[in-house]
Amino acid sequence: MAGAVTSDLDPGAFPACEASEPCLQEPGDMHTWADFVAQKLCSFSIQSQLETGFRFNAAARSEGGFVVARFTTQAGQAQLERTPAEIRRDGRDSYCLYVPLHGEHEIRQFHRRGVCSPRAVTLAATGEPFLQTKFGDNDTLYLLMPRSFAEQRLPRCEDVCARLVGSQEGVGRLAVDTITSLYREASRLTVEEFLGAARLASDLVLLAVSGAADVMSEARSIRASNLARAKRVIRARLSDPDLSLSDIARECGLSLRYLHDLFRDDGRTAREYLQGERLKAARSMLERSTAGAATVTDVCLACGFSTPSQFSTSFKRVFGVSPRDLLRHP
Repeated sequence: MAGAVTSDLDPGAFPACEASEPCLQEPGDMHTWADFVAQKLCSFSIQSQLETGFRFNAAARSEGGFVVARFTTQAGQAQLERTPAEIRRDGRDSYCLYVPLHGEHEIRQFHRRGVCSPRAVTLAATGEPFLQTKFGDNDTLYLLMPRSFAEQRLPRCEDVCARLVGSQEGVGRLAVDTITSLYREASRLTVEEFLGAARLASDLVLLAVSGAADVMSEARSIRASNLARAKRVIRARLSDPDLSLSDIARECGLSLRYLHDLFRDDGRTAREYLQGERLKAARSMLERSTAGAATVTDVCLACGFSTPSQFSTSFKRVFGVSPRDLLRHP
């Protein structure tokens, strides 16, 4: 794999090294930047206030679900919204730490708002909707870690998203210094070395942010985190036809009554959400399937429906077309 070429906007870009994937974009326009962000981090709907004169430089190294990246922008006022449509489109489900070296980002997620700066960092979940606002020129490091890795160490990661953690002292400073060093050395590391270093950096990040969950917060934020956790469990277990609401509540550490309350406040029942997610997943499978690659029964079972007849009836009621017709005419 070829290395990156250093340019004038990013003196800290990866030096040429066979261990690094091609990762640097030359200074370019807003659309090129959006494509790079989607490729290396996750996709966003982007609204820019100042596209004239926009320039960016970016570099990234990714292995095994871990990513360390640096983006530098000029004339870069923008809002980046991670919508449910983007989440379904790319399936990215990680935790991303924002480490501003210059400039500020506002992160809104789970009814919380955090403005991270060179003095404070914050975490965001890419598998859940959030809004990022860039106020102008920025130079920012990012560390992405797989959701499974993070939640093995900090089971309620949603509770710390969009909360600020100081980066000038203590474990926060140690975590930021480690991420900075990882970025600088990333292209010189073998795959095994990079993964080991990324895990260590991620462990420090999770240690640094873990105390943020102890801060008293609004009940609305807690409910939003719990609802997101329940939806994530549902999406992860769609193929299980025996999945019950009691199973979901137990895995989330919630009472069944509280689970029902969360979804009722969200505008539909938990069972309606589960059924809707199964149907959306089935439609996506049918639309992506090539001729002869899958049958309606295959899709039915893969999405957790008990019988093809039940699946077909529910599918046609919601989408106005039968699964078989959609499979024949994508």
